[in-house]
Amino acid sequence: MKELLKRILLFFPVKWQIFINFRIRNGYFPNFEKPKSFNEKIQVRKLYDDNPLFVTCSDKYLVREFVGRKIGSEYLIPLLYVGEDLTVDILKSLSRNYVVKTTHDSGNVFLVKENDNIDYNNIVHNIREALKFDFGSMVHEPWYSKVEPKVIIEEMLLSELDVIPNDYKFHVFNSKSGNTTVILGVDFDRFTASQSRSFFDEQGNSIEMEIDYPNRKCKLPNIDNLNEMFKIAKILGSCFDYVRVDLYSVNNKIFFGELTFAMASGFAIFKSKEKDFEFGSYWEQS
Repeated sequence: MKELLKRILLFFPVKWQIFINFRIRNGYFPNFEKPKSFNEKIQVRKLYDDNPLFVTCSDKYLVREFVGRKIGSEYLIPLLYVGEDLTVDILKSLSRNYVVKTTHDSGNVFLVKENDNIDYNNIVHNIREALKFDFGSMVHEPWYSKVEPKVIIEEMLLSELDVIPNDYKFHVFNSKSGNTTVILGVDFDRFTASQSRSFFDEQGNSIEMEIDYPNRKCKLPNIDNLNEMFKIAKILGSCFDYVRVDLYSVNNKIFFGELTFAMASGFAIFKSKEKDFEFGSYWEQS
């Protein structure tokens, strides 16, 4: 039934596809003329905002130059490979502990870790298929469709305990009057079945917010460079009325992850409709 509905929706204009999908997935009818909730505002961005920086900063390779200009190349994860194709020989030539992905989508990520049983052929097959795929068209995020598809391989970040570090997601909201609000979401146990996410304000106070994953309801992790991370997030987010800036802190060193302009493509799962509108109230959309 779901597959049939998806096929039927393809015959509708994009705006109506989003409208119907929104009602089904978010549980209420969206207002695209006067959006107030966070998810509504994401959909309006997808439909009407053609900021060229969305293309540059969604490209997992070109964004490195943007970040280097803004805050310095020392915050970039070491680059091991970038190219238009991928082969098993390329993968085997690299030292272990790296991440393989494409520049133009948001899903095909492969972690290659030392001592793992690695199926190189499977990685190559899936990456090559991803290179042919127009991710932007599928999710109606047009900036991704303008990104040149490439393969990018970066060093895998690992903590002192040899585990993937927490992901610090800074939601940066810039008002027309020049005020900036930053809400931090911390992801724990990424890539596991027990992944959770907690939210905090700039003073480190816990915020009652649950988006896509259970709220762990814990104190903000004690890291020495948190103030610097907030500062970096504000600098990287200064060009946009809203953007999510993902950063990592590994062995007291900060690394840039990515910039996200349409979290969950505007179908983020909030604990309640009211929380969707509360989160949206921080965003003064241009």
